[in-house]
Amino acid sequence: MFEKAYTRLNVKRLSVGITNLPSSFEDFTIVHLSDLHVNAKTPLPALEELVLNLNALEIDMVALTGDLFDANPARIRPHLERLSRIKHPVYFVSGNHDLLFTCKELAREIEMLGFTFLDNRIITLKRGDEALQLVGLSDAFSRYFGIKRDAQKLFSALDPHTPSILLAHQPKDIRLAHTFSIDLQLSGHTHGGQIYPFGYVVRLFQPYLQGLHVKNKTQIFVTTGYGSWGFDFRFLSPSEVVIIRLEKAEHAD
Repeated sequence: MFEKAYTRLNVKRLSVGITNLPSSFEDFTIVHLSDLHVNAKTPLPALEELVLNLNALEIDMVALTGDLFDANPARIRPHLERLSRIKHPVYFVSGNHDLLFTCKELAREIEMLGFTFLDNRIITLKRGDEALQLVGLSDAFSRYFGIKRDAQKLFSALDPHTPSILLAHQPKDIRLAHTFSIDLQLSGHTHGGQIYPFGYVVRLFQPYLQGLHVKNKTQIFVTTGYGSWGFDFRFLSPSEVVIIRLEKAEHAD
């Protein structure tokens, strides 16, 4: 019920079915990580444990869906150094806190970590002749930071015959995704409400609080995230790091 921030590593597993998933991407495995909210008070041993556990997993990639930074990067260099030890490919999209604390330097900071900066980009992963598309959106508040994101133009560049996964910090971006060929959206931002009953307030602004949902042809998974913000605890909304395994839809649990 009550959880002090960064004291538990709650790993969960989820299977998600994709209708047109190529056979070579069966069992493609993603760790969905979000909302670390790293600041100077974030305990280094917690990040070391996180990285150690991630590196012990047999996975294909990490999807880091925003709000990594909750301080100026210069104040959290030791924390960032720990995170740079993740051995798996990490694909990152910005959250509102990342833009607030880094903005113009965000892309450089992410590249220094060895992660792939996916804001407003499409990357195609190949296995032989088969492919999987990763597409990323900068945070919904981008315009307040002078960042232009043209979702329609970006999504129109997707190959409709190739399955696609969208990384977008805020769940409400599903309103942009569901009219295009997006099979799965991964989001965070909500913290699952973090402290009951704040989730009811979050639901006034976001269509989904946590878990797996479907809107038209797009599935969306919203994680409660790993860290905390404002208060250093959670109540009736535990943190999570989620291992997502892709399957053909007819085989999914």
